[in-house]
Amino acid sequence: PTPVIIVGGIHGGYEWNSILLAYGLLDHFEANPNLLPPGVTLHILPNANPDGLARVTGGKTGRFTPADIQGDTTNGRFNSNDVDLNRNWDCQWQPTAQWRDRQVSGGAFPFSEAENVHLRDFLLGLDPAVVVFLHSAANGVFAAGCPDTHQPSMELATIYGRAAGYPIYETFSAYPITGDAGDWLATQGIATFTVELRNHQDLDWN
Repeated sequence: PTPVIIVGGIHGGYEWNSILLAYGLLDHFEANPNLLPPGVTLHILPNANPDGLARVTGGKTGRFTPADIQGDTTNGRFNSNDVDLNRNWDCQWQPTAQWRDRQVSGGAFPFSEAENVHLRDFLLGLDPAVVVFLHSAANGVFAAGCPDTHQPSMELATIYGRAAGYPIYETFSAYPITGDAGDWLATQGIATFTVELRNHQDLDWN
């Protein structure tokens, strides 16, 4: 079978709607397996940063509801080591990375964080046809690449973006990104793109 992988919540509780969307997709396809094309195995990882989710839910790391979200979610972006897990992959990695107008930790070295070691090994072990990361809230579909756009990723991002009605971008250019998971996967020859939901609350289900 052809593996297709969807990963939510690498930014944990800060982007909690990406986790809820992944759970929604999991429930939807478990209830309607006939919607999957023959020969495709869909793997859905709802939350790649359980520490970050726990920070904003009072300790919940699994299923939750929007009512469980408590206060300012900014610190929910990071794991318990205060590392931004999407700055900890071995693509143009830097120990001090950028998020918007602030500096964040990219970890002591690439893949210093246990979550990313396990996720990396899981993804490589499946050798997927595509990996889709769910984020919020830049409203668009962004192809992976390190440093140049990975054309297989761009082709699939374009197909998805047109079907879903999102703007399509060759790269994320609002500020410099280092140590990104999708960009690293592109260096391994795995097509990858990121779906950025329109805001931090809605699931963009349709």
